Amino acid sequence: MAPSDAASPVSDSDERYMSPWSDGFKASSSGAVPTFNLHTTSISTLYQSDSEFTTHSPCGSFSSEACSRPTAHESFENEAVLSQGSSTKRGGATIDARLLRVEHGLRANGALNGVLRELSSIGADYASRLQALADGMEIGFEGESRGMSAAVGALRAYIVSLAENQREFADAVAHECTVPNDTPDACAGIRGDLERARSKYDAAEASRTSLVAGVENLYLQTKSAVSMCSEAFHEPPSVKTRLHAGLISVFLKFMRSNGELSQSQAVNARVELDEETARLSESLRSIDADRVCGLRDGISKLVVYETARLRNLQYDVCHLVTALNDVDPEREWSEFEATGHQDMVEVPSESSRSPTHYATYLKAEIPEVFRNYAVSQLALSAPKERVLQRIERTLAKYIDAVWDDKADSVQMADFVGEMQSSLVRQVFCNLVTTRSLQCNRLPSMAALKLFSRLVGALLAFSRKQGDAWTGYAILKLADFVHVIEQPAEGQPRRTSLRWLIYSHEYWSRIPFWEECLLIAIAQDFAALFEDVRPDTVLKPYTSELLRFRHWMAAFGISSAESCALIERVCGRLGLPGSYTQCLQEPKDS
Repeated sequence: MAPSDAASPVSDSDERYMSPWSDGFKASSSGAVPTFNLHTTSISTLYQSDSEFTTHSPCGSFSSEACSRPTAHESFENEAVLSQGSSTKRGGATIDARLLRVEHGLRANGALNGVLRELSSIGADYASRLQALADGMEIGFEGESRGMSAAVGALRAYIVSLAENQREFADAVAHECTVPNDTPDACAGIRGDLERARSKYDAAEASRTSLVAGVENLYLQTKSAVSMCSEAFHEPPSVKTRLHAGLISVFLKFMRSNGELSQSQAVNARVELDEETARLSESLRSIDADRVCGLRDGISKLVVYETARLRNLQYDVCHLVTALNDVDPEREWSEFEATGHQDMVEVPSESSRSPTHYATYLKAEIPEVFRNYAVSQLALSAPKERVLQRIERTLAKYIDAVWDDKADSVQMADFVGEMQSSLVRQVFCNLVTTRSLQCNRLPSMAALKLFSRLVGALLAFSRKQGDAWTGYAILKLADFVHVIEQPAEGQPRRTSLRWLIYSHEYWSRIPFWEECLLIAIAQDFAALFEDVRPDTVLKPYTSELLRFRHWMAAFGISSAESCALIERVCGRLGLPGSYTQCLQEPKDS
């Protein structure tokens, strides 16, 4: 393919080309496109036998900027995404305690009515026995002197009055001092309403809990997938591609479940439960207030009637005391001497009984239920440090030759032999990326041509081995690394690496662009995962993915072909149509 005018890397201005790993591009007048530093890495097939497995790769796949941001797990804890802080745990203990109080209170009122009935029964029995006692006093006191007869008569009158007062008191207690308890079934109705409201809430909460469990599980899977992708620096390209394809699949499931969780009806059900609980609590409060008032009024009436009985008793006692004060032993004896001897019969007395009542109250405890989630951690292997250091030392001389403009010091045959390993190619791309961030302008056209020859060797082996990762790394360097030529006449001329590698057959392979798009989407998901929230909308996030169509156009792929490729890849990955449409929209370079 011949480069089109639109795809030409030659420009009169150097301001247009910025680092794809910098904080942003100096784009066209429409605005800057944000970017994220997402480097890709793999594992060597050449040095695999010479490597020892370690748990940490010395080269990360993502930028320090991304690492400095809060993790998604911290975001979930801080913002309550998994619904720990916004969890719809109901406060059922309060309404249960109120219901239990009212139920116990109504039973206590019933028991108190039993006490009052027993008190009335005892009072009536006491009155009957007092009356029988008074009636028995009519016999056995004949022949007494007037003083003694008056005293005995006063005692009998006192007992009769006491019996009458006790009878009236017992009758008043039986009919006037009852505690109102005409709502014993009200609690059953309230409990039924509460259980129905809770059943509705529990159904919604069970659904939400299931969604939370699903989201947490998918979160852990996504986190594991992101971790594996970030640690797959030394893996072969095919392995890294499979890992990133898996990341896309699990992240899509995570986002769908996350969206379903944000639409959960548990919060509305909780609001309805709270409203119903408040209504039932008010009903219970009203019932309890009526119960307490009834209890207070019933016992108050008992006190009033008891006070009246005691006042009548006091009045009768005063009459009895007056009669007893009129008894004079000398006068009684004188009267005896005058009228003759009369025996007095001792009047026996009876003791009274008083019943004892008690009530027992129970308290119910509601245990808490805790859930535990097991998190499985997966680790990838990596060559040991000395292997990477040896590769870096070997490749450093080639990179130094490019940036120091020493083309004569490079032995291409040796370099080509090194590029057979995907690990070596990946380390070379990372070293070049680091060097370009320090200085992306090469000293001369000769240095740029040397660099293009080195990159051509990388692309040749990558094409044979189906390595899309090397091409993805070179894509980000193609317009970034450049040289500025100052002609004798005219303006300075900028030439980028893309101009020299544009015609390489590596770029004509459709499978490369499809796999490259998959890698970009997977790394976009990894970046989005760091800041995901329940209301996060799934859309392209990183500048690399947003500029993917620009990359394709820069290497001569038409707009129709690029749109078809994007739609085909997104369809295979199961991405939503809105996400696909965002990728198909043209973006400023």
